[in-house]
Amino acid sequence: MNFLVIGSGFGLYGYLPAISIYSKKIYLNEKYKKFFFKRKELTKYLNKIIWYRDQKKIIKYIDYLIIAQRPQDQFKLIKNLIKTKNKIKHFFLEKPIGINPNKSKLFIKFLNKKKIKYSFGFILSYLNWYKFIKTKNKKYQSFNFFWQIRKKNDNKSWKYQSLKGGGLFRFYGIHFVKVLFDLNFKNIKQNKISKRLWKIKASDKRNNSISIELKFANKDKFTYKFNNSIKISSFNPFCKNISKLKIDPRCLYIKKYIKDNLNKRIIKNEYFDFVKFWKKIELSNYES
Repeated sequence: MNFLVIGSGFGLYGYLPAISIYSKKIYLNEKYKKFFFKRKELTKYLNKIIWYRDQKKIIKYIDYLIIAQRPQDQFKLIKNLIKTKNKIKHFFLEKPIGINPNKSKLFIKFLNKKKIKYSFGFILSYLNWYKFIKTKNKKYQSFNFFWQIRKKNDNKSWKYQSLKGGGLFRFYGIHFVKVLFDLNFKNIKQNKISKRLWKIKASDKRNNSISIELKFANKDKFTYKFNNSIKISSFNPFCKNISKLKIDPRCLYIKKYIKDNLNKRIIKNEYFDFVKFWKKIELSNYES
C-alpha cells in the first residue's frame, strides 16, 4: 500500500516512522527534503520514499493519505485534493479538526457528504492509564490529571493562537476533551478556560469523577492520581521526555492508530457528537 504524507513537521517525525511498516511506498513533496535530512533518524526510511513535485501526477497511486497541517489548512487541502480522481481508502487527519467547533462541524459534514473515510489523530486512548480508567466499572472512583506544559518562546506559532486552532485549550486540552467524551464524563461540574489555564471537573453516570488541570509554565510536568494516590509522575501524558529522544514516543501509538483505522468503518456521528461536546465546554466558559 502507498501513503502520501502532507506535512513537513509532525507528518515526518511523527507519522513517517509509524507508517513505514505498512507502506510499500511513501510519497513526499520535494520541498520537504531539507526537513527530512535534518533528522538523521528518518534516513533509514529513505528506500521507501518517492519524491514528487506535482501532486496531480502521483495521486492515482495513493491508497492512504496523511495530512499533518494547520487546522485552518486541512479543509482547503481536502477540497482541492478530491477534485482530482483518486482511489484513497482513508484520510488520516489531525486534531483539533478545525480552528473552532463550528468550523469543525462544517468540515465533518463535508467529509460525510462526500462519503470519505477519515479519522483524526487522537491517540491518548492507546495509553495504559486510559485503558485503566476504561476498565474501572465501580462507582465513586476519582481520577485526577495535572499537565504543566513548557511554553516555548515562539509565541507567533499557530499552536499558541486560539483563533487559529491553537492555544492551551484547543491545541493541548482538546486531547482531554476527547478523553472526557469517549469515557462518558459528560456531566460538567466546574469549568474554567483562559489563555494560560484550563480546569475542569466532570462526572459520569456512575458518579465517578474526573478532574483535569492544564497550564503553561516554564517546564513540563504530568501527574495522574487515582483515588488521590499518585500513579504517574512524568513529563507529559506519554510519560517520555520527547525532546531528549531520537524517535518521538508518540510514533508507537500512531502506529496502533493507523493499524486500527486502515479498514475501519466510520461511524458518521462519532466525531460530530464529539465536536458538539467540545462546543458545550467552550461555551460554558471561554476567554479568547
